[in-house]
Amino acid sequence: MVNLIRKYQQPALIVVTVLLIITFVWYWNGNQGRGGFSGVTTVAKIYGQPIADTDVRRDVSKFQIAAALGMSDLVQGLAGSAETQQQALENFVWNSYVLDHEADALQVYPTDPEVQDELSRIPGFQTNGRFDGAKLTDFVQNKLPSLGFSDTVIDELVRAQVRVKKLTALIGATVEITPSEVKNRFQTENERMDVWVARLNTSDLEKTLAISDNDAKKAYNGNPDSYKSDEQRKVTVAGFELTDAQKALKGKDRTEALQMLGNDAWTFAQAVVDKGSDFLGQAKKTGAQLKTSGFFTSTQPDPALAGIPTLAVNAFRLDANYPSSDVLEGPNGYYVLHLNGTVPSRQLSFEEAKPRIVAQLQKDRAAQLMQTKATETRDRILASLKTGKTFSDAAIAAGLSAEEIPPFTLLEASKIDLPDAQSVIQTAISLGGGQLSDFIPTDSGGLLIYMNNRQPPDSGTAALGEAMMRDQYNRQQQIAAFAEWLRLRKDDARLQFLAQH
Repeated sequence: MVNLIRKYQQPALIVVTVLLIITFVWYWNGNQGRGGFSGVTTVAKIYGQPIADTDVRRDVSKFQIAAALGMSDLVQGLAGSAETQQQALENFVWNSYVLDHEADALQVYPTDPEVQDELSRIPGFQTNGRFDGAKLTDFVQNKLPSLGFSDTVIDELVRAQVRVKKLTALIGATVEITPSEVKNRFQTENERMDVWVARLNTSDLEKTLAISDNDAKKAYNGNPDSYKSDEQRKVTVAGFELTDAQKALKGKDRTEALQMLGNDAWTFAQAVVDKGSDFLGQAKKTGAQLKTSGFFTSTQPDPALAGIPTLAVNAFRLDANYPSSDVLEGPNGYYVLHLNGTVPSRQLSFEEAKPRIVAQLQKDRAAQLMQTKATETRDRILASLKTGKTFSDAAIAAGLSAEEIPPFTLLEASKIDLPDAQSVIQTAISLGGGQLSDFIPTDSGGLLIYMNNRQPPDSGTAALGEAMMRDQYNRQQQIAAFAEWLRLRKDDARLQFLAQH
């Protein structure tokens, strides 16, 4: 599937709406490959009502318009928790029918004053936080006609957004949030934790473990198919990047510069989508910056691709039939890959696989020994703590060193920069003051985590914070309740796909 626009939560580009429509139609006609639209008329039924491809294209365009105007309540309400652009589009289209059907059944209708008020709040029609009629006029006169819409689509979208808000409030009214829930959540997120970490490393232990040839051969013969060389790829990258001067741009200026590059990238990607297209020739025509890698594996990308991890990942999604990639986004521009060559994976002989086998056996055996050592070390630390020693002194007495993490709250946890930070945080949450964790295995060995103390927020801060959180928490619960209600209603909508996809 060709991914032709940035994630739906971000400002969308009206200029690529036609390409987005093609993308969605290709989804419903997957048996036609990447070549185009097959002319299927009726693609689905919902509530027994036939849905034509033209209906789908119109709804996809409405999604694009709503996203471009910043109508987040409507877009997120109908797209739900989609993880990809395709899922967002699909959810939006079919949930639009569910919304209309259920809102009519519940007699939830926007009033004209509500529509006017909502229209004035749409971010795309505001300047400095106030409604700007000139922006609305410009959008209606200069953007909508090229998409095949009149100004009535704005009224449709605004009314749909009001309906989403009303139904969210209606369904959310059934959610009861107790003061204790708010209090517990606020304290959990805002109490300051004073945490220490002691690390056990297996690397030195691994080196001391001798692995015999017999043990290595036994491991190899037990599962020879698992010992294969890594497939290698070689690619050419066509880059559409900001200049050094443009990289310093901020806000709207940077967005506009990226949009221009994005347009060039999309045009180029379409020109090279077919197997026999001239990738290098088209790149020269569009002024793309070309860079060719050497052969590399998925675990050891070529340095030419190292700056943008998605390039190496997507290189292994290409094949001889579709050698050019979709448009890939980086921090300073867009990229399209072309597959130049492949070295397939092959079966390794025992001698070739031996270093890998020995290393894995050493790692496995060291991990088993480490578990025993960790249990003994933990017991020694606990015994020292009972005598009144600090955790640092207790760890040193047990042959380890202790690392103090700067005190943090759960809300600040994402800023912690240390190895195995996620394991440390997840374990610390479950510990009370003065408690020592069980041994936590890691790739390099393992951890013992000690909670020195947990300092709750002061009463004044807590009272103010809980009041603010109550509204936020209530809103989150309402949105979750609406999403679940919409999912259940969609299950009852008798949605039936007629086109192969």
